[in-house]
Amino acid sequence: MNALQITSTQELSTTPSDPQINLPAPLLLDGFLRRAELAHQFGLSPRTIDRWEALRIGPPRVSVGRTILYNMQSVREWLVAQERQSVPAKRRRGFSGVKP
Repeated sequence: MNALQITSTQELSTTPSDPQINLPAPLLLDGFLRRAELAHQFGLSPRTIDRWEALRIGPPRVSVGRTILYNMQSVREWLVAQERQSVPAKRRRGFSGVKP
């Protein structure tokens, strides 16, 4: 047997219980993030995401049992909705800052 055949045979005999195999994420959850992943994307603590949820100011979420998931498209839409234009501070009329 040459090296290529040995490698192919070894790959076939590897079982899913082998810890070195990285199985792909389930296709059903493509497009969803877990709380820790969302926090990492924002550069925040997962506890901050929890606080947002408690205050009802965070992105929409989906609960599946104890697992909290965030749809990436909904998070993007939420981010766009949070966007605000910078508005200069209003100046009071007749106030020049100089006393007579």
